[in-house]
Amino acid sequence: MRVVIDTNVLISALFWGGMPRRVVDMAVAGRIQAVTSPALLVELERVLGADFGMPADRVALAVRDVLAYSEVVLPGEVGDEARDPEDNHVIACAVAGGADQIVTGDSDLLVLKRVRGARISTVRAFVDEQRRPQ
Repeated sequence: MRVVIDTNVLISALFWGGMPRRVVDMAVAGRIQAVTSPALLVELERVLGADFGMPADRVALAVRDVLAYSEVVLPGEVGDEARDPEDNHVIACAVAGGADQIVTGDSDLLVLKRVRGARISTVRAFVDEQRRPQ
């Protein structure tokens, strides 16, 4: 399963663990294929540095960790599909990466439920779905 793990989920996993950490652990273990893009990586760098005051060397380590378990894709334009235009890069990543799912805590994405073949789920819904026998 190919999954875009939104920046808010990555940050929650890094700072608070819990279910967001389980999603990242699934990617690290190879149970899912995480898909990311340069725009998502830049967003992660910006939020960790500017919003959380993380030093540049620790930001670089966090990005390196994401790169270790993710496939980086180069998305094209998707137009204004998200309620918040700032979220279109997440959809563009999912489209370019052939993602089956986007895992996010962003209500502007969650309201869509599905976009271009990719389901959009909360962390809890995704983890619960992965626990069910296939």
